[in-house]
Amino acid sequence: MSRRHRKPRPTAFAEQPRKNLPAAATALIANARNDITIPFFSGVLQNSDDTLLSQGGGKGLKIYDEIERDTHAGAMLEKRKGALISREWKVEAGGDRPIDKAAAELVREMIGALPFDQVCKGLLDATLKGYAVSEVVWGRDGARIKPVKIKSIDQRRFVFDTEWRPRLLTWTAMSEGIELPERKFIVHRVGVKGENPYGLGLGSRLFWPVLFKREGITFWLHFLEKFAGPTIVGKSPIGSLPEEQRKLLTTLQGAVTSSAIVVPMGTDAEFLEASRSGSVTYEQFLNYWDRQISIATTGETLTTQVGESGGNRALGEVHMEMLDMLADGDGDLLSGTLTEQLLQWIVDYNLPGAAVPKIWRERPKNAQAEAATKKSQAEASEATARAIRTVVSEAARFEDDDVAREYILSFDITQSLSDKTIDALVEARRTFGTAPAAPDPFVTDDPTFAASWLKKKA
Repeated sequence: MSRRHRKPRPTAFAEQPRKNLPAAATALIANARNDITIPFFSGVLQNSDDTLLSQGGGKGLKIYDEIERDTHAGAMLEKRKGALISREWKVEAGGDRPIDKAAAELVREMIGALPFDQVCKGLLDATLKGYAVSEVVWGRDGARIKPVKIKSIDQRRFVFDTEWRPRLLTWTAMSEGIELPERKFIVHRVGVKGENPYGLGLGSRLFWPVLFKREGITFWLHFLEKFAGPTIVGKSPIGSLPEEQRKLLTTLQGAVTSSAIVVPMGTDAEFLEASRSGSVTYEQFLNYWDRQISIATTGETLTTQVGESGGNRALGEVHMEMLDMLADGDGDLLSGTLTEQLLQWIVDYNLPGAAVPKIWRERPKNAQAEAATKKSQAEASEATARAIRTVVSEAARFEDDDVAREYILSFDITQSLSDKTIDALVEARRTFGTAPAAPDPFVTDDPTFAASWLKKKA
């Protein structure tokens, strides 16, 4: 008897008539050619990054290189890249056919022959700038064609046409660039929205915190200069000639590093000490922007707040989990780029028709978290087993098998059991009902039983 009543499915389905598909449904209507948000539309698309447009000043992406020169921003960007690069990469066949497995083995061999970590690090420059471009140099190895070198190229040398194909800017084609061959340039994009093939990286958000921090340091240095030595005020007699005043000024300027000076009689010199009040400091101002840089880059602030708040282990674990999540996202995007471009090209050149393998970097396992999970699962399984035993034991009171079965199935804990298992429980219910229950370790006449039970559990 089945414990569930299901509506029988037909053994065959009538052939459905072919649906009409409008021609407009097969093409992209909202494309780059009619996109009103693209500035200065021409034969190539323009970068729509507002920060570049308003602050680039002719430098373009060069302003984002200045972000990496900031010690804290550069360290945070390297930390985010390193969180992904430090993981082991794996290749998985795209299908079960022999040719699919052969393609995976071929890709694994060719990728292993490259400085793959360096290749990935170059492409991850898109995290800051929105996109990154690397050129593949192909070579022959017997009957095979393989990538022998992959070099990262400065993004400023490329523009993209309306089909998102890269074009190389040269001295003879400074605006629209020249057409490039297929299967030659890998383009990795981050933060793509709409018809913007240039993506949108962290540079658009990090530019302002780094700029404000740099300006704050300038004011701080000026302030420290004022505190390092007092300002000397020289008072010359009324009617002094300009030439005499200039000589006095030169003398007083030399007094900054001298232990003694000589001034004409009648000249008065005073020292003005810099003073300030209040609790806000330049250091607090700079630390604030460091925290904003950390939040924007890695989603954490522990590295800049340990000295202030002391930090703690729980906060560190939360921040590490956040960094792992960001690395997972970066890895998924990079995996998609490499699979769709580099791996696809390797298969096309060597094993056309094979399913394209997948490549990714796997998050290292957390042994402590896995152990805690397994322990929780074991405890849950043990509790479920006890509950099922209690239900089946109670079902032994019913003589009719159908009634006992209905009683057992009325509890949610048995919903995951198969019909065969339910049948066995119904048949053996009286055995469950007469079997002695497991003793309670804390309700017994033996005073040493509880202690021994706890020892075994430990």
